[in-house]
Amino acid sequence: MTRSPINILLIAVCLVILSARLSHAESPAVFILGDSLYDVGTNSYILTALAKANFPYYGIDFFNSTPNGRFSNGLNLADFTAKVALGESVTSPPPFHALYKREGVFSENLVKAIDFDPKRPWVTPKGFDLAWEGTEKENPAKGINFASSGAGIIDKTSAIDLSVPVTEQLNELMFVRGNLTATIGAEKTQYLFAKSTFFVCLGNNDINFFVMTGQDMNEDAYIDQLIDSYNSTLRVNFLHSLLIFISYDSTYEVLYNVGVRKFGIFGIPYVGCVPLVRVTVLSGECSKRANDMAIIFNSKLEKLLYDMKTNFEGMVYSFANSYDVLYELVHQKDKYNFTNVIDACCGLGRFKAMSNCHPLASLCQNRKEYLFWDIAHPTQYAAAIIINKFQFGGENYARPINWAKLASL
Repeated sequence: MTRSPINILLIAVCLVILSARLSHAESPAVFILGDSLYDVGTNSYILTALAKANFPYYGIDFFNSTPNGRFSNGLNLADFTAKVALGESVTSPPPFHALYKREGVFSENLVKAIDFDPKRPWVTPKGFDLAWEGTEKENPAKGINFASSGAGIIDKTSAIDLSVPVTEQLNELMFVRGNLTATIGAEKTQYLFAKSTFFVCLGNNDINFFVMTGQDMNEDAYIDQLIDSYNSTLRVNFLHSLLIFISYDSTYEVLYNVGVRKFGIFGIPYVGCVPLVRVTVLSGECSKRANDMAIIFNSKLEKLLYDMKTNFEGMVYSFANSYDVLYELVHQKDKYNFTNVIDACCGLGRFKAMSNCHPLASLCQNRKEYLFWDIAHPTQYAAAIIINKFQFGGENYARPINWAKLASL
């Protein structure tokens, strides 16, 4: 049967509209946990934290060229991750610690930041302090970011930079859940957590710490320790605390799913090739040891996620294969118009990795041509490419579903 040009055009238009809806489907909110790849200023509020990015040249390409706590020249991975779930007009939700600056106003700021009703457009409320953004630009901050630079899967890693460990990030999330329940009610809170997307990015610092400090512990044993801790974080602390609770009535006991069901899990990238690690190798090549550990860890993490999905009905996840994505950017640089995938854009010394970015560091001018912004983090341009792979790519980039599909569920 032949189709008329008009019918074909209508089909094409419908497919475009459907694709747009799927790719920009909105979750009510996003909650982000992790390390410096996802930190949008948490450590700026932690006086004792050593890893901070609240000074030039950080933020040079951000709104008003303002340093804001992101380890980037502009937007970072958390910002582009938030766009996947909330739409192109947003950046990452604010850090948890930015919402609790004055005693007694946390509840009000929290509800304003979440603003979870998808039927109501978000408008910056008068008096809502968005100073953490370093700009007066209105920002639809649907959610909360708990990520802290230097954090690891195990608390020992987080202690190095005095960052907020993932165990404490989870405590903060529990506090948010309880505070929301008291403020907007249990039913709305349950709906919010069931429909929102939770993104977790951990493990990079754990591998870096192990490789760069020459730990004597067996590599396989160390990775197993990381996986066990990750398992405890997700299965015990996260899912059991958020997903399940018991409610009684006069006749029967009901098990309710009230919380986290959608996970975007960031695997460990091609970490042996970041300037921070590469500079420790005398030959200047990538660290094979670090990359091999990342491969093994990612394989075991994927198995853990699969097993958890089997045991927790309703759990949905997408594993972001950041290892292969970064590998592709390094080894196919011309495809993405990179001219430098070895050195940091901002830094000093060999590979510009002998110091972090700071006002006296050497700064590249062609930042879109660099893969790495500083010793361990991508440029804004690279971050956009990486998340785009997770959002729209096939199973070689994100599996069993991509992030666009995850956000649409």
